[in-house]
Amino acid sequence: MRDQARQRIDVQLSDQESFDIIIVGSGGAGLRAAIEAHDLGASILLMSNGAAGKSGATMMAGADITLDGGGAAKIGLTGNELDSKTKFFHDIIVQGYYLNNQKLVETYVRDAPARTKEMIDWGMKYIWNGKRAILTQGTNLNETLVNQVSKRHITIKNDFFVTDILTQHNSAAGVVGLDINKGSVQAIRAKAIIIATGGWQRIYSFTSAPGGLTGGMHAAAYRAGAALLNMEMVTFCPNVILWPPALRGDIFPYILIEMFGDLLDKHGRPFLRDEYDPLIYHIATTTEWNKLIFSLAATKIVARGDGSPRGGTYYSIKNVPLNILDEAEKIYPGWRWLRTDFTSLIDWLKQGNAVEVAPAAHYMEGGIAVDEHASTTLKGLYAAGECSGGLFGSNRVASAITQIFVQGVVAAKSAVAYSKKVRLATPDEKQLKQVESRLTAPLTRNDVVRAVDLKKAIKKIADANLWVIRNGTGLKKAVAELESIVRNDLPRLSVQTQALAYNKEWIDAIEIQSTLDVLLASARSALLRTESRGVHNRSDFPQTDNKHWLREIVVRQVNGKMSLTTRPVTITKLKPPRVMFGFEEGIIRAVKELGE
Repeated sequence: MRDQARQRIDVQLSDQESFDIIIVGSGGAGLRAAIEAHDLGASILLMSNGAAGKSGATMMAGADITLDGGGAAKIGLTGNELDSKTKFFHDIIVQGYYLNNQKLVETYVRDAPARTKEMIDWGMKYIWNGKRAILTQGTNLNETLVNQVSKRHITIKNDFFVTDILTQHNSAAGVVGLDINKGSVQAIRAKAIIIATGGWQRIYSFTSAPGGLTGGMHAAAYRAGAALLNMEMVTFCPNVILWPPALRGDIFPYILIEMFGDLLDKHGRPFLRDEYDPLIYHIATTTEWNKLIFSLAATKIVARGDGSPRGGTYYSIKNVPLNILDEAEKIYPGWRWLRTDFTSLIDWLKQGNAVEVAPAAHYMEGGIAVDEHASTTLKGLYAAGECSGGLFGSNRVASAITQIFVQGVVAAKSAVAYSKKVRLATPDEKQLKQVESRLTAPLTRNDVVRAVDLKKAIKKIADANLWVIRNGTGLKKAVAELESIVRNDLPRLSVQTQALAYNKEWIDAIEIQSTLDVLLASARSALLRTESRGVHNRSDFPQTDNKHWLREIVVRQVNGKMSLTTRPVTITKLKPPRVMFGFEEGIIRAVKELGE
């Protein structure tokens, strides 16, 4: 039976089906890249492991588009005309703790107004806050982009789980993956590939991200020869609902606390207000620094035993006057947000109760290494959006939605230009056989190591050792445990379900192989960075060390093994101060430098 399954899964390389550009991922970055590449005259295949435009992180965003006030004024949005691209650039670098690739930031602030105007012209619904942000929702973003895609001749392949980047002569030559509906492994050729698949938050057990964000294409790029960058940098969104279970993972309290409410410890004390410098409290409740500050503060509360029964803290609105709540409801009519009705939650809170909340894995600053042209270190391979690394350094405070639009267009332009200069290549036959062997191996084994058990074990390692606060002991343990799984369990991973179509167990087994690469890259990078910087907080190295650690960590596969090196941060305009400072001192320094 197992031998028969193996014989049915030879990789099918289509001679008829080939494209100038394959775009993997159909969220905001992928859709925007597809539109741009089509309009530049390229033949496009847009691939999604779900339904294009209806899966991925963008549609769940709750969502803002950031641009400088001066740029906003030029596209008809008034209110902050004295703001400038120079100031916006400066703020992103300072709040990213100077780890940003400044060339990427220059592109971001330069292109943000044009990309914003396009979305407005295409019919996006929005509210301009008069400063630096257009407020909208992810569902509206996706509807706007899908409408534009539908007006163009763009080939879409849904329910296709891309697993690998195919290469020839150290250049991208196509992709290979699993057609979920047919249960067949297929290879498709292209002159260039754009990865636009978001982050890898689902490796953690508690996350605000939708399904599918497991880092599969990070691992595919890594195996194909592309470098990963700053994989230790993970943003955790605070105030995500931990309990009740029906709303677990929802970030609505995080949205609300920007307007009102308190985080409380188990004694009912507003710990951030009581225990931190008033300036820290002000910044946490009025700016995008809130993710970093609240997450660290809440994690420390839980660690000292003052958290909620389920390992979080409490969000409460008991001190908020009812007329203020009535005004807030005008912003979220009927207390609906992202198509979810929060009326029962608000009623519960109005009665003086509190909801349990906790930090959740939310956004990855690290990712596939790219330059300002969205080029990876592998010829013909590009990355756009959250799957790429370097733009936001070690702390994202500007919009990830702006990132997907800007980088989606940049990647498309670069990929189209490259595709016009090269011929369609035939993927390396040896690589095809290796991929085939790796993908089908779990179907042929009789061992008893199950995907569901390994997924739980990997999540447990991530939760315990790569959470908001890390330390060397825990990181060494994580690396050792992950390497043990790779060495002892992965070769015995087996799939019991032998039906090939719609085989969730098989997909999980394939995902686990990639997940291990990604989490090992993160753990080893976090262990190597012996400092605390932005969202990377090590209790055994609490200082931000600009003297020694203004460096990016680069992860590559060399001779089949993971290799870590460092390189200087890319600086174009803003030179970092050569100092060391602690957490609170660092925020206060930055706030003073920003003039807030």
